[in-house]
Amino acid sequence: MQRRQKQIQPTDLKMRAIGAVVREFRKRAGHSQERLSGDCGFDRTYISRVERGIINPTVGRLWQIADALKTPLSQLTKRMELWIADQVRLPSRRGDTKQTRRGSSPI
Repeated sequence: MQRRQKQIQPTDLKMRAIGAVVREFRKRAGHSQERLSGDCGFDRTYISRVERGIINPTVGRLWQIADALKTPLSQLTKRMELWIADQVRLPSRRGDTKQTRRGSSPI
């Protein structure tokens, strides 16, 4: 019996942002990956890989996704920037120690 290969875990924050935002807007629109891929003319696995941050779509393809979701591309990109900003702030919320200047307290 063959062992299942491990899923690729993306480390690039920008690619993860693209995927998270595409997924967020797709779900908000009530679309499945299959429906969105059909509306865009892509294979369903392409949308899956974008959402998981495995591949980096071109601007043209992002535009097709935005059009299929009836959302301006600028709205998608603005949300991507906000998502990244949230991720940068999250480590202090997860119990990590907050970096401070020498001699100052974290609070």
